Amino acid sequence: MVSTNRWLAAAVAACLVGVAACSVATPTATLDRSPLSATTVPRPSQTAATTISPEPSPSDTLNTGRIGLGTEITAERLDLEFSDTVQEFVSDGVSLLLTSRMADDVGPDGVPDLWRFTPGQKSPELLWRNPERNHTIVKVVGDVGEIGFVDMPVTGERAWNLWFLPRHADEPILLDQHPGDEDVPSAVPSFVVQEGTIVWTAFDRGPAGPVSQLLIAQAPSWEPRVVRELLSKDAEFWFPSLLGPELVYVEAHYSADRTSDERRLFLASLMALDQEPRRLDSSGRATMPLVTQSGILWKEADPGFSMFNWGKMYRYDRETGSVSTLDTSPQEYVNYPSAGGRFVAWEGENFTRFGVYDLVRDEARMIERHPQDGDVWILRPHIHGDLIVWLHINPSISGSMGEIRYAALPHAAADRPGAP
Repeated sequence: MVSTNRWLAAAVAACLVGVAACSVATPTATLDRSPLSATTVPRPSQTAATTISPEPSPSDTLNTGRIGLGTEITAERLDLEFSDTVQEFVSDGVSLLLTSRMADDVGPDGVPDLWRFTPGQKSPELLWRNPERNHTIVKVVGDVGEIGFVDMPVTGERAWNLWFLPRHADEPILLDQHPGDEDVPSAVPSFVVQEGTIVWTAFDRGPAGPVSQLLIAQAPSWEPRVVRELLSKDAEFWFPSLLGPELVYVEAHYSADRTSDERRLFLASLMALDQEPRRLDSSGRATMPLVTQSGILWKEADPGFSMFNWGKMYRYDRETGSVSTLDTSPQEYVNYPSAGGRFVAWEGENFTRFGVYDLVRDEARMIERHPQDGDVWILRPHIHGDLIVWLHINPSISGSMGEIRYAALPHAAADRPGAP
């Protein structure tokens, strides 16, 4: 059976790199992301994407298991020669953003470079060649061509760099860095990008000790400024999310011995960041929030478990202020949710089931289902806008560690009266 360790490491978010223990329990699985093997760049005559045929054949079972919404969309895949060099991948709504080690001068553990693949292109394009060839890009987020990403050395020192690449720019802007102090937590930033704005969380030195910060930079100057700051021994900021002027984020407040925490979810406005934010949850377990047109969503792990563990999804109604559960069928527990214009995606604890939530129909919808005792797995789905990307593990595909697949989902107006 083909090893899947390098891809399954998505069960542990990049933001966990160097983070101190934040709960008394650990995730269901803690898996190692091993380095990827290098290959050559696809030649211009090669296509980097292949449409998955709608009907399986004896020699090609790529479509086996597609049901429901999966039969309504056209799934495609990156060429295996390129995808075998990829570590991080996300959708920015119009393209796939990818980190790759596709170069001859990369060290054995580095994944230093940022690439982009836009559906319809023949091959991915190199957006940024990292001058630090022994670094790895551990996290990337984008919004229609504006991109934030974090790189860090693979040699173990306490360091990370947060970069922002404006649309159509040739070189990224260095927004933030870890100060290098031994007592400053080294967890990499969590961040969100929305046209003209990037918001992130970071740790830094402070006059009274290490601090956790919520920061923002906006066009045209992209000058960082601190929005909120707390002593990191008491609390930490995590997981900002944006839609229009609405900003949500998490404050994790710790017990004195840091064996437990209370996660508080706050809503603020970009138009009034000097005003006190409003708390939305009452459980003390809210994390990984998403702002959508249909309400503010978040995940809650079971009591006693880390905020990075599997959990259930909840939705806050802006009009009534009520909180309700969100149907994640066929999954009971999910992790790392992402939201587009119409759909919400997440990784499920059952890797053989792949579904999304339709905010227009207000129901869960299936894309793929595979035998429970089989070895076909769906991992790391991510959606932005109407473009979704995921990893399809199928050991029967010779020589493949997995396929990076993507598809355009129905847009938000598709089910409205009079829509085509």
